[in-house]
Amino acid sequence: MLDLRGTRIEKTVGKYSFFNNLLYHYKNLFRWEPLLFWSSILIPIPALIYSVTGNLLPALVVQGLEEKWTLSKYLVCLIVVLLIMLLFNLIEGIMMVHLQEGRIIYASHYMTDYEQKKMRVDFNVLEDKDFQNHANTAYNAIYQGRGIIESIQSLPYMISLFVPALVYGVILARLHIMILLLSFISCLISAKLLKIARTKHSQAHPTLADYSRKMTYITSKSMEPSAGKDIRIYKMTDWLLRRYDADLQEMNQTYYRIHNWYMVKNTTEAVLTLVSNFAVYAYLTWLVIEGKMTAADFVLYFGFANSFSQNTFQCLRQALSLGIIGNTFGSIREYFDTPERRNQDNRIDEELLAQMRQQAVTLELRDVSFTYPGEKDPILSHINLKITAGEKLALIGLNGAGKTTLVKLICGFYPPSEGEILINDIPIEHFEREQYYSLLSVLFQDYTILPVSVDENIASSKASDIQNDRLTQALTQSGFASRYERLTNGGKSLMVRDIHTDAIDFSGGEKQRLLFARALYKDVPLLILDEPTAALDPIAENEIYMKYGEVTKGKTSIYISHRLSSTRFCDRIVLLEQGHIIEEGTHTQLMAQGGRYAELYEMQSRYYKEQEETKRRNAYMEGD
Repeated sequence: MLDLRGTRIEKTVGKYSFFNNLLYHYKNLFRWEPLLFWSSILIPIPALIYSVTGNLLPALVVQGLEEKWTLSKYLVCLIVVLLIMLLFNLIEGIMMVHLQEGRIIYASHYMTDYEQKKMRVDFNVLEDKDFQNHANTAYNAIYQGRGIIESIQSLPYMISLFVPALVYGVILARLHIMILLLSFISCLISAKLLKIARTKHSQAHPTLADYSRKMTYITSKSMEPSAGKDIRIYKMTDWLLRRYDADLQEMNQTYYRIHNWYMVKNTTEAVLTLVSNFAVYAYLTWLVIEGKMTAADFVLYFGFANSFSQNTFQCLRQALSLGIIGNTFGSIREYFDTPERRNQDNRIDEELLAQMRQQAVTLELRDVSFTYPGEKDPILSHINLKITAGEKLALIGLNGAGKTTLVKLICGFYPPSEGEILINDIPIEHFEREQYYSLLSVLFQDYTILPVSVDENIASSKASDIQNDRLTQALTQSGFASRYERLTNGGKSLMVRDIHTDAIDFSGGEKQRLLFARALYKDVPLLILDEPTAALDPIAENEIYMKYGEVTKGKTSIYISHRLSSTRFCDRIVLLEQGHIIEEGTHTQLMAQGGRYAELYEMQSRYYKEQEETKRRNAYMEGD
């Protein structure tokens, strides 16, 4: 993981301890991939047997020479030991390969849960900066970090080193405690120096990244034809090469300083190994000379001492990565800990809900105010609005008036800072989220097209669940039917060319009609249309207006627009400005009042007339 300067963070203090995160990891591993769990737990057994028998082999050879074994006894002992080594080395190898191959599968479980979490949380949580920070950190930990990989591969490897080292340590301690302490201190110093060198390397990452970024820029520009013209005309070649060489020299100097630390570590490690081995050799040789140890025991114990040093150092080296493992799972858990829903325990009676779905509903906002988290000024202030069942309401206002925020509140994406929103006199907070969503359909300005078929995009369900009658009706009412019928593969045509190379693509207006069909297919009592004709030409826009009464029959509808001329067909118009309702009534009433609505209407009318006049003039000139 990198901090804002690009420095690698090996370990951070989080909400959970390392051992708590380790327990979390093993619980998930056992739940999702039990074979991987048992492989990671049991791999020290074959590793220990292989290591011990490997040290026994040369000792047996020397013992055989001392005791003058027969050739047949030699062969039997050697074959048995070699077969044991081969068998357990094979078992360890198979288990390690299984762990290497399974690490991606294990990580995929976290990837799935990560995506599900983002889609399950309430919308206001999704937009929350703290949640986004947790989500980004968890994303990096799962998709780009080393922690999950290390937990499956390096952690079992470290344990497979630790167990033999522990066994050898006990044996050496019984021989002489100073041999154990000398070897362990040597390993500890080497590991400490390695950690220092890695820390220096990490601290140099921002500097190295900066030099690399500058050099990459020069390299990329030298390959671009557009930049190549300037480079040649203005004689930039020598200057760019000097800059590149200067950055390269600075990068090399930085690496040289880093390598010095690794050289100190390697030199110290070599000296410590020499001193440690000399001490062990000297002591074991003295035991042999004194007759307290046989030559075979000499070989065996020296092998144990050497293996102890190697395993202990490698184990300590792997332990330096434990911070990455703990930090990874801590980041993931803090992300998963985010509460998903405000009202997940609230539900209204399903029979009542079914009745509400069958007819238009009444929507009321009582003294509703809203302020975005972290902001001081409210975006909406004391909104009182009642939309009767079956009413077609136009919500208009200039950009920044609060229209989109009001839609988010009505959709239940945000809870009001003050006041309440009711549907059929029931506060929407009393509904479980999916219950409430089943009552409304929204055509948003910022839409999403999925890489599935046209039919599945409209129905928002798999092909086998699509109701053809509803689909046909939605296509007709939205005005998308004629384009739909011209599709080569009909409703089975795939969408989104970034995913499917043979996908169909639509114009902006056609996509708008498709999304309109999606909103209508849901067939719910509350319909919200946010700028539904923004991408349509005037003729197509007029067709939508003509059908609007038929489309919204038996529904309560809210039509949001900044074009005042497009809302005349609605039963009532509400003008929103700076978070307040300043006027409401029919188009005729508002024009007769001569207030803000009339002023904006006249301004927009002149603007659109000037646009049309310009278009006609340009068309005339082109024709001329």
